[in-house]
Amino acid sequence: MAASNSTKLTGKLHGPFRTKRQRTGVILIYILIIVVLALFFPKSHYSVINYKINDITRTSIIAPFDFPILKTDKELESDRLEAIKKVPFVFIQDKRVEEAELLKVQQLFSEIDRLRAAYIKYDESLRNIYSRRSEDILAAMTADSITYFALQKKFRTDYKFDKNSPILKTLIDEYNPKNTSHSTTSLLSQIRPVLNDLYALQILDIPKSQIISEKIAIRQNGEEVLENPDQVLELSEAWTKAKLALQARLNNTTPELVNATYDIVIAFLKPNLIYQKETTEKRQVEAIAKVPISKGVVLENEKIVDANMRITPEIYQKIESLAKERARQVNVQGSWRRILPVIGDPVIFVGQVGLVALIFIFYITFLFAYRTDIVTNPKKVLLIGIIFVIQAAFTAILVNRFKISEYTIPITLAAMSLTILFDSRTAFAGVVTICLIIGAQLGGNLNFIITSVFVSTFAIYAVRTLRKRSQVFKSIIFIVLGYGLAIFITEMLKFSDWQDILNNFFYAAINGVFAPFLAYGIIGLLENIFGITTDLTLLELADFNHPLLKLLSREATGTFTHCVTVGNLAEAAADTIGANALLARVGSYYHDIGKLGKPEYFIENQAFDYNRHDKLAPNLSAIIVLNHVKEGLRLANEYKLPKAIQEFIPSHHGTTRVEYFYNKARKKAADPEDINDADFRYPGPKPRTKETGIVMICETIEAVCRSLDKPTMATIEKVVDSVIEKRLKEGQFDECPLTLADLKKIKGDIKEGTGILPILRGIHHLRVEYPGQEELSKPTQPVTNKA
Repeated sequence: MAASNSTKLTGKLHGPFRTKRQRTGVILIYILIIVVLALFFPKSHYSVINYKINDITRTSIIAPFDFPILKTDKELESDRLEAIKKVPFVFIQDKRVEEAELLKVQQLFSEIDRLRAAYIKYDESLRNIYSRRSEDILAAMTADSITYFALQKKFRTDYKFDKNSPILKTLIDEYNPKNTSHSTTSLLSQIRPVLNDLYALQILDIPKSQIISEKIAIRQNGEEVLENPDQVLELSEAWTKAKLALQARLNNTTPELVNATYDIVIAFLKPNLIYQKETTEKRQVEAIAKVPISKGVVLENEKIVDANMRITPEIYQKIESLAKERARQVNVQGSWRRILPVIGDPVIFVGQVGLVALIFIFYITFLFAYRTDIVTNPKKVLLIGIIFVIQAAFTAILVNRFKISEYTIPITLAAMSLTILFDSRTAFAGVVTICLIIGAQLGGNLNFIITSVFVSTFAIYAVRTLRKRSQVFKSIIFIVLGYGLAIFITEMLKFSDWQDILNNFFYAAINGVFAPFLAYGIIGLLENIFGITTDLTLLELADFNHPLLKLLSREATGTFTHCVTVGNLAEAAADTIGANALLARVGSYYHDIGKLGKPEYFIENQAFDYNRHDKLAPNLSAIIVLNHVKEGLRLANEYKLPKAIQEFIPSHHGTTRVEYFYNKARKKAADPEDINDADFRYPGPKPRTKETGIVMICETIEAVCRSLDKPTMATIEKVVDSVIEKRLKEGQFDECPLTLADLKKIKGDIKEGTGILPILRGIHHLRVEYPGQEELSKPTQPVTNKA
């Protein structure tokens, strides 16, 4: 075992990957991340002139060949829209609609006549049965009622009028033969002209709001006639005109009759101008194809812009046109360099993949050096890849696609996510890598890279030690202030006007406000998917109102006190060596929850004058004590504790032996060699992280110190040294990344106020040690019984 500070306490040197399959899987994930990131780069961009609007040119730019000046996307879209507006929407006038609907109206009134006749007969039968009763009259009434209601049911089935429509009530139930205005002949004479007039005006089968053309083309008898859309009706307009026409014609009748006839009219008022979508869209495509994509020409050797000149929108469009023409010429001349779907030009894409790989390897190297637990874990690598890809996707959509300011890219989202999910060092290296990749995606935007790295450090600082959820939202202030300062400095160096500075800051401020909220929301989702426990979750678990901790404090008060004390020691130790102090503290709270199964069998929960183990055989006592690990894991699963917390339950004893009961069993046995060592040993595993290793040390030290009769600093120091030395000799730290230097720091120093010694001194209210006070005080009760 080496004494170097960097030497890990392992039995033998292992590679970073546990299996060959794991290594292959992680490498494939790295390749996938790199390729996906490259897919978000601009396609087939051959330009080596990386300027933006308002940049100052460093050299003059001369056209190497003739090329057209392409319209901007906005100009081209506007011209194409104008071309589409000039293409009339095509409709066919279907005269068969009018004929069919008028015939249906005729049939409707024939049905109404039959219903009226049946109703009159049924009503007469009802009056007869009241005036004179007989079997013949009753039979006739029954037959008439069956006939009437059958016709009524058929009428409702054939004509889907609204159930509240007044047609049946007004035209049948309240029909008076003496009122000639209610006759079907009279009503038909009023309705037919209204329908004829409306069909003559022509009715569209689509709303006018969908028609973007200035004219519409109506096909009649093989010819097309252009009409203004205002000269025809859409269905809602036809209904309105029908209502007005019926009110005018039936002004001497009741409103009920007008409503009934209106329901009939709208039921048989169908569009007779049928939209020809396929024909119209085909003509629109032809019109779009005829719109020129260029608006001028730059001749060979013509100066595009001189040195030290501002890039105006017009100059920028010429530079972009030059880049696209160069891409087109290469694509035409080199048959093997065709623009492919998704990746664009294959040569350029390979170069983009290589560039991303070069930058990404920087981050991989950092992780191999400082966080091998991340770089060799497929889930964590994939999680990091997703965070990277999200940033590249935002860049492609917001900047490359919609041409919004690059300061809308939420780089701070990645900074806070990586910090909360992992740690600040991992986050900083990750953000630098992301900024370099996004900067390359934007064509080498140095100002963006500098600003984003600067602001991300603010975001990382704000949440580096997360103890309150409000810190996530306080980071808004840090981010917005950071953006303001960085944008002001970088833009002033470019001599940008105040409008550009304020515009960039506006988008950056929006980014700074929404990114923390987005980070807060996305972290919970990523925690559940990838099984990572963040400080936000640990803060919730650290609350003593958690159901499991409340149960522990009520049912096993001594164990609860022990866990809290161990938590204080573990937090101090973790702080000293740079481990996750919050994880160590929360893990300590839950490491002994298995004692809830039989709390009275553990020394810290027993009365001073009674020990249940006194009446039990040593092997049975050992079973009870050892079982608290299994019971703890069961409770952890029941209460859905994260995996990171569950690791503390089996590992805080590692593979140690319950010495007290083992020795007791050997003394009672006829032959001590008959005692099976495995029956008294915890199943493990051994601690695999610094935090679980710390809890193993602190929980044993706390138990031993609590059992001391008259603790002094000398005795406590000897206890600390003894526990650490014993665990080292037992090999309990073989799988744990604690170094000898870490163990020395964990012990700490009273004068410097570091490590666990100052905490132990405060717990036991130790006095100043007097000369000659060196012997260890004897334990008042067996320590290992506590286990």
